[in-house]
Amino acid sequence: MNLSSSDAREIFWLARYLTRIQYVCQQFPFKQNDAALTYAHAFCLPAFDAASLNELILNEEQPASFAMQFEQTRTKIQNLAQVFSKATYVELQQCIQNACDNASYICDVVQDCEALLDAEPQQIYLFFQLGQKIEQLDRQIRLKQSTEKTLSQLEMIVQCLKDLGWTSFVDAWQQLKQQPDTMHFYHFSDHIQHLLSVD
Repeated sequence: MNLSSSDAREIFWLARYLTRIQYVCQQFPFKQNDAALTYAHAFCLPAFDAASLNELILNEEQPASFAMQFEQTRTKIQNLAQVFSKATYVELQQCIQNACDNASYICDVVQDCEALLDAEPQQIYLFFQLGQKIEQLDRQIRLKQSTEKTLSQLEMIVQCLKDLGWTSFVDAWQQLKQQPDTMHFYHFSDHIQHLLSVD
């Protein structure tokens, strides 16, 4: 299967939104003001304590809310209707709808979506994994969390991308591995975005 760059980009961002939702769900509701402030500052969110951050996450008009993030995932899935198998497409839509209807399911939706995509052709799952790990690394760098495991997992994904002929980002990847900070992350991320934008 040869994915177009635009389809790979949609899968990549589907993974990023789902991974973002999963992490916020695991923290929600924020109870400690310091933790809430750290998160809000890291992601430039207009919140000043745990209560205001929790309110923002539940406010359907806020870009960082569960509702808006799920709307983005729904759009990505719809854009990929001709890429996924019919069964996977229908089940992905149902997973997102279930999460929107039942808050207790939100933290589990990523694993269920990942299991569905794992059964799809290898390239689909590859770009889903890429989106997952880029989102995790972004968050870990912003929040000063350990990046070691994610970098190790990304190493395997990078090798698969190289096997597909994606090599222009290799220098940026080596720099990121040696110094996993914001500057090097964005440099690497820019290379990935460029490759996902060229058909």
